[in-house]
Amino acid sequence: MNAEAEKADRSSSSGALPQKRPYSEEPDNEPRSIEDNESPEDNESAESHRDVAADDEMVRESLSLEITWKGSKKYQLRIPKYATVLSVKVLIEELTEIDSDSQKLLGLVKGKLPKDSDTLVDLGVADGTKIRLVGTRMADRLKALHGHPLRESAENNDVTGISPDIDYPWETDAAGSKRMMERSQVISTDWKPALDKIVQTADIRLMNPPRQGKKLVVLDLDYTLFDCKNISGNVADMARPGLHEFLSAIYPQYDLIIWSQTKWHVVESKITLLGMLTHPLYRITTALDISTMLTVKAVRGGQVMTHQVKPLQFIWTRFPDHYNQENTIHIDDLGRNFALNYQNGLKVKQFKRADTKPRSDKELFRLAAYLLKIAALPSFDGLNHSQWHSYQ
Repeated sequence: MNAEAEKADRSSSSGALPQKRPYSEEPDNEPRSIEDNESPEDNESAESHRDVAADDEMVRESLSLEITWKGSKKYQLRIPKYATVLSVKVLIEELTEIDSDSQKLLGLVKGKLPKDSDTLVDLGVADGTKIRLVGTRMADRLKALHGHPLRESAENNDVTGISPDIDYPWETDAAGSKRMMERSQVISTDWKPALDKIVQTADIRLMNPPRQGKKLVVLDLDYTLFDCKNISGNVADMARPGLHEFLSAIYPQYDLIIWSQTKWHVVESKITLLGMLTHPLYRITTALDISTMLTVKAVRGGQVMTHQVKPLQFIWTRFPDHYNQENTIHIDDLGRNFALNYQNGLKVKQFKRADTKPRSDKELFRLAAYLLKIAALPSFDGLNHSQWHSYQ
């Protein structure tokens, strides 16, 4: 591997943003797309072979780490050797709920605590290294402080009284088909001033410039593209099957923005570990974190609840010459995130705990076919994305 290629390889697996290509530079190859005469099954079969090859490469370039917490609780990680210490902490946080900012990793390097920006390969971490984790879950801290468990606030946990990864329930209609129950109706009166403040103050880390004439796909990360609770600890298994093929297929028609309900360093670490920032066949325009989300009050089924939403108005206001209500699709596993923009929302099945089942998930292959079918439409306003599986 030459020096330039090795540098790119290291960037794709670290916990920090790689250096951006010059804006004028084109991808090394023309992005692939799903051809009209090629069935989704053909693509799924071809992608399964690519997944195997990618997994083999991941194994060769990865390290196994054994994490011990509280003496008896053990966790296994399989992570790229060029990943940073911060990336290790982010994955540990997903498995243990110990905030990455408060973790101490003993035994990763003898005699000292490494910096978060250090890479495993630069530290000389060996395959099979055993690490002792020191840290306390936030829930345990609150329990010790107040003498009883406390539910986290909506600001930190998305929905008061509702787990962050549980969405509104489904009901079965008379024909036996599942459909989402009554949508929540936002009753907050202060969300517009709050949005204006976010628009004015939020920092957007532009990775690649918007392309003229392209439509926009806004993608959630956890449980949409990334199985953050996969207890196998293997980064290769955490990526939804067909991830890179999906993004490569739709990129010629759509700009790509990632929007995750997590802190920035977590978003950054995950998309870097997944290799989404240096892939030759697509580029990410930007990634947004929880700081650009709004907390709203909504009524649904007579019940008032407080939860966070992803207001697409933020993107439309910051990029008025490129994106608007007519050319944007927001893909997420949580329908409540669409509360301010239901027309633009497309809900997908959760990709969760994939370590308990075969890698047979085909959601992204079917989603790519749908997005390519509608790409030529002048506007998405008349579409019902809840019927995307059956769109002709």
